[in-house]
Amino acid sequence: MKNLVGVNLLEVFDGELLARLADDPVLLVNTLYAVCRPQAEERGISDETFGELLVGDAIEAAAAALVRGIADFFPKDRRTVLMRLWAATQKTRSEAIRMATAKLDSPLIDEAIKKAVQQSSDEIDRRLRSFGDSSGSSPESSASIPDP
Repeated sequence: MKNLVGVNLLEVFDGELLARLADDPVLLVNTLYAVCRPQAEERGISDETFGELLVGDAIEAAAAALVRGIADFFPKDRRTVLMRLWAATQKTRSEAIRMATAKLDSPLIDEAIKKAVQQSSDEIDRRLRSFGDSSGSSPESSASIPDP
């Protein structure tokens, strides 16, 4: 597994691996494919096709199944710790999504967007005016260009 995707599933207890798998869908899909590779190859499913099939809720269900499968590999006490670690990772992720959604629903975002659009519009107008102002103010006049 580590040779295929650079992930050692036995390092799952440091917490970093779970966070990486939760935050990086490409790493997650590649890890899932590496786990399922014998069955996928048996069915003629390439890694690209496998990845295309894992979208939406399917990828979340597959991630949960992967973590449960890893947890089942360990004795009960360590399994309990791992599942609590996964639950904490998921809770943090859900809270981040909730917070981002709340920020996007805030009237402050509309104000910030309007301000950014107005600033862009003002900058475009300023540059267009400068093009018009500089057209007749070139330092070289036709009299200063030497005759051939």
